[in-house]
Amino acid sequence: MSEFARCHYGYIQIPPVTTFRADGPETPEEEKGYWFHAYQPEDLCTIHNPMGDLQDFIALVKDAKKFGIDIIPDYTFNFMGIGGSGKNDLDYPSADIRAKISKDIESGIPGYWQGQVLIPFIKDPVTKERKQIHPEDIHLTAKDFEASKDNISKDEWENLHALKEKRLNGMPKTTPKSGQVIMLQNQYVREMRKYGVRGLRYDAAKHSKHEQIERSITPPLKNYNERLHNTNLFNPKYQKKAVMNYMEYLVTCQLDEQQMSSLLYERDDLSAIDFSLLMKTIKAFSFGGDLQTLASKPGSTISSIPSERRILININHDFPNNGNLFNGFLFNHQQDEQLAMAYMAALPFSRPLVYWDGQVLKSTTESKNYDGSTRVGGEAWLNKGCSTYQQLYNEFHALYIDKAGIWSAFEGVFATKNVLAFSRGDSVNINHSPHDGLVIINKGNEEVEGTWPNKLQPGIYKNMGSNSVNIIINNTRKIIPPGKVFTLRGGTLNINIPGRSALLLGKTGEPPNYLYL
Repeated sequence: MSEFARCHYGYIQIPPVTTFRADGPETPEEEKGYWFHAYQPEDLCTIHNPMGDLQDFIALVKDAKKFGIDIIPDYTFNFMGIGGSGKNDLDYPSADIRAKISKDIESGIPGYWQGQVLIPFIKDPVTKERKQIHPEDIHLTAKDFEASKDNISKDEWENLHALKEKRLNGMPKTTPKSGQVIMLQNQYVREMRKYGVRGLRYDAAKHSKHEQIERSITPPLKNYNERLHNTNLFNPKYQKKAVMNYMEYLVTCQLDEQQMSSLLYERDDLSAIDFSLLMKTIKAFSFGGDLQTLASKPGSTISSIPSERRILININHDFPNNGNLFNGFLFNHQQDEQLAMAYMAALPFSRPLVYWDGQVLKSTTESKNYDGSTRVGGEAWLNKGCSTYQQLYNEFHALYIDKAGIWSAFEGVFATKNVLAFSRGDSVNINHSPHDGLVIINKGNEEVEGTWPNKLQPGIYKNMGSNSVNIIINNTRKIIPPGKVFTLRGGTLNINIPGRSALLLGKTGEPPNYLYL
């Protein structure tokens, strides 16, 4: 956990916290133990899976908070598992799981399973009576699911109707018309909140109808007082600390983007992965792409998603795992990805989030470069810890997290297809005012030298970029390696940026013995 904190991550996204199993009675040998079983829940009421149980999860949340990090679990709210390729009914948990729990209880160890019950009581949706949850009981039946439908075919992934109506790999879809489903889902989220979880990432939201998102994510609350005293899921209006509550919404056409914008407008408690900006970034950093498409211009925005509700992440459970569907969201070359990560870290948005699966289940840990060679999948934390450059990028982001200003250069050597430059800080929207943060990214092979047109404030600065840069100060050329701290007395800078490199220059303190007039 200290490694994540050292890298300035504020959120760790983890696979779903439910009861699931990595195999089943009829699971083919080649499918056993794989990551996708975590996204096929058997039960929301108890927590028991190959990654641990409820007690392990509570310990993880507490440990993370010691380092100022919040755990963001994936939440599978609209599908249930296929029972390890051997399920022939819609009773959940499956019969073999219930049988094992009953056998354990009969063997004299009931205390363990009671200790893994996340939802101890619910109200009966019909009688409104308070019912105790027993881990060996059936909690969902056929009446809690939509009618059986075909699976989504490969050529239907841009068909919004098919995505919302059909099944995903045979998994049955829960129905928002079931009082039992809504009761369990709402209580699940409340219980998560009680254990200190500050938000959830709602899985497969693109497969959900509006009614399901509305009822499954927001419990029915009768009045304002109940809203205030019911922990109210994660609505930021009623929380003292910022929350991270988000979903994925694939944007394949203008209508998708309009619906996403409409949903975010209606639900101010939700954020979203900015797929549109991610795709624009991948295109701009690819061979022949134009970095000026990413410049922040007066009167326009680089994305329809507000910066405070924008999630930027390029590795999660879907990619590179689901490379056949999500290859378009991966960079073709590691150095392109490295430079793009500098750009994304330098943008205003919430605390950085990283996906971590604990390396318990099998997953794809490598991405393909354009030449066919492989690399570790970005900052997936599957094999290695935080890279030096990502640590510096995130440090820069943390320095400017409360400063929304961004000002881009629109002419000169720092405003070309291969070079993007912009200032960061509080006052950067005022043209030519002294700034305290500077970002210059050169994706070309040739070095670029020029004078940044806006003055920088006097102060102690740190190079939080990927490479050493040459800075000319008082006619003296200084080489500033990554992580190096130096003092500026203010004024304009002449800078030499090597090819295929990123400069993130941030003010970390005031200069010593300097009198301001």
